[in-house]
Order: sequence, then structure tokens, then C-alpha cells
Amino acid sequence: MKKFFSISLTFAILFVSLFSINAFAEDALPKTDALLDRLETATEVSVTIKSGETKLFGVIPAKITNTVAVKGNTVAYEYSVGFITARVVTADDGIYAYMPTLPFFYVKMDRNPLEGADIWTLVLDAANITQGFIAYRESYEETVDGVTYYVEKYDDREFVTSKFYYEGDTLKMLKVEDSSTDSIQYTYFEDISFDVDDSFFSIPSGAADLSPILKGIFASLIK
Repeated sequence: MKKFFSISLTFAILFVSLFSINAFAEDALPKTDALLDRLETATEVSVTIKSGETKLFGVIPAKITNTVAVKGNTVAYEYSVGFITARVVTADDGIYAYMPTLPFFYVKMDRNPLEGADIWTLVLDAANITQGFIAYRESYEETVDGVTYYVEKYDDREFVTSKFYYEGDTLKMLKVEDSSTDSIQYTYFEDISFDVDDSFFSIPSGAADLSPILKGIFASLIK
């Protein structure tokens, strides 16, 4: 469960860092800058990233997605492989982990590392760290796997080039190239939303707390 929470926080910060760029265009605001402006004024956001495909039980094809959502000072992370989904939600009294498809039980960690923190301040602080290091260069169209994208290109004035691929106004892919290490990294976006339903952050009503049972099992295993 600590791993789930760590991943959720990491995704939230990475998401902000990816779009924290100080860019200027002569004629029009780049789509990526507009996305950044929206993020800076928002109070909630949800990002779903596609992480590839697998086969459940070695037979059923399934997409792997990771979703991070932030609303006010609440963070939720969801890992999904087909119909199997696990969700972790922060709350005032701790961190809860459960399966939305089987909302009959949950596991709880009493301590919330972000208790009392201003989540959006953390988000904007992360944004400011990278602001000014990456600059807008150009926009053009590029066809990838039969799909024509509108691409905005940025760089850090040295080695790293970031290319944002859009379908209409929707960001679909980020390609980061580092010439100093001769590496390329892709991030595929399934959805970015600034309107997150409250149910995504809710704890199953009437669900059983299995934390004591699981703690007992773990304790018996390490004796």
C-alpha cells in the first residue's frame, strides 16, 4: 500500500513537471502553454497514462493504465489491468486501498504522509522548479502509425528535446529525446481531465476493514 501511495504522489509531481515550461510564441499561445495555464488555475485534475498491454491469466488481452487524480488536498491513484483495478485514496485519517470492482473490503494505513500539506502548493512548487529551463521552438504536423498529429517542440537549450503530440486539443503522446545519453522516452496519455467526479475519491460505504486480519497474517509469517 505504501508503494501505491508513493507511485500516486510521483505521478502527480511528474505530471506537473512535464508541463511546467516557460514558452512563448509570437502569434498564438501553444497548446502546451494553454494546458499549463489551465493546470495553474485548477483545483482538480485527473491524468490517465497508458502503460502497454498484457494478457490476464495468460489468455485475456488487457490494457494497463495508471490514473492519478488530485482534488483539493486529496490524492487518488488507480492501477488497472482490464477488469482488475486497485485504487488508493488519501483521507484525513489515513490512506485506503481497495478494489472498485469488489468494494466490499479495504485495507488502511493509519498514517497519511501528506496530512496537513497543501497539495496544490506542492504541485505548483514542482512546476516552478522546471519553469524557465524548457523553451518553445516550433509547431508542425507529423504522421505516426497512420495518425496525423499536431506537434509542439520544446528543448532545454542543451540536450533534451520534448515533443508534445496532439489530436485536436487533446494531448496524446509525449516524446522526450536526450542527446547526451542517446535515449528516447515515450508517455502515452489516454485522458486528461480537469473535472473529477467525487466518487473517485470516496471510500466504499459499509466495506469491511481487513487491515487487522492482514496485519495478523504478516505478523505470523515473520515470526
